[in-house]
Amino acid sequence: MRTHLTRRLIAASSAVVVTLGGAATFAATTATAAPSGSTGAGAGVSLLSRVDAAGQQAALAYWTPERLAQAVPVDRVVTGRGAGAPGTAATLGTPAPAAPSAPAAQPRSTSATTGDAPVLPRGPRATAGVVTGDAVSTARNWTGPALPTVGRLYFTQGAGQFECTASSVDSPKGNVIATAGHCVTEGGLDSKNLVFVPGLAGTSQPQGQFAVGQTFTTTQWRTGDQQSAAALNYDVGFALVSPRAGKSLKDTVGAYPIAFDSPLSRVTVLGYPGRSRTADGFTLQFCTGTEFTDNGAGGTSDVATLCDLGGGSSGGPWLRDVDPATGSGTLTSVVSFSYDDNASVLYGPRFGSVVRDVYTRAANA
Repeated sequence: MRTHLTRRLIAASSAVVVTLGGAATFAATTATAAPSGSTGAGAGVSLLSRVDAAGQQAALAYWTPERLAQAVPVDRVVTGRGAGAPGTAATLGTPAPAAPSAPAAQPRSTSATTGDAPVLPRGPRATAGVVTGDAVSTARNWTGPALPTVGRLYFTQGAGQFECTASSVDSPKGNVIATAGHCVTEGGLDSKNLVFVPGLAGTSQPQGQFAVGQTFTTTQWRTGDQQSAAALNYDVGFALVSPRAGKSLKDTVGAYPIAFDSPLSRVTVLGYPGRSRTADGFTLQFCTGTEFTDNGAGGTSDVATLCDLGGGSSGGPWLRDVDPATGSGTLTSVVSFSYDDNASVLYGPRFGSVVRDVYTRAANA
């Protein structure tokens, strides 16, 4: 049975923004204070993998143009929003089938890899906590300045080839990316052959590819029941990419500052939806909306916003204080899931003390 969790609102003055290792391209301030209620160092942190230089080169070689084209979204749609109903997950959005020559992706315990999300009757949506006056923000192509800070994350889980979205996050060494937890591990399968392609624009890769050397997530996500609210609340992952020619990811593409215990705000959500009726699969899209809390019987303490970004956007950044002229902003969450009875609402985990510990471990690895 899924228990509804009550989310405590954090006063605006408690928000903590971390911009380490000097001024990042999109970082305006540096903060050293830690959020209240932090857990001990390393608590709730799971190191998933370490990949040596040879393994990273193998990952870069693995992702041929044909395999890149065959990758499918690994996003989550959570069902069982009715009181007491168990949760399940299936693919978010409507990715197009892979090319005929593509090997069939293997099914996993919590995500399907092809086809539509289950079509269920939409029940009445609860209204408590929803910001009134907001309409659903229809995903559309990003037409502002190029955003090399956001990109596509490719990886394998088992025999399947998958894709998510990730973003460059400020850190002392400038090598951290943020994404969803289910993009680095799901259903007992840790992701392999991870490659980050920042600034993907159609088939063009203007910033090239960065191989991933280490991946981290929360212990709550990795070891918990990933169909439960208790795990979904911590569906966050971080990864370290290796420098190229002595230049860090941040020095190459910039990086977003990251905030913890951030108050509800107006956010811009970015992602690379997979191929569908409304997306070509290789174009950055976005929604803009006001955050509210998960008020359904699903029971998470996640933040939510009215946005219909489709499959492939998992792990995409939620940014507050976005400057349309520059694309700058502060990372406050990542795309996690959508309920199957209301695909027009996206949910993202709160970045609290546990997520801060995972980020800190990754940033100092």
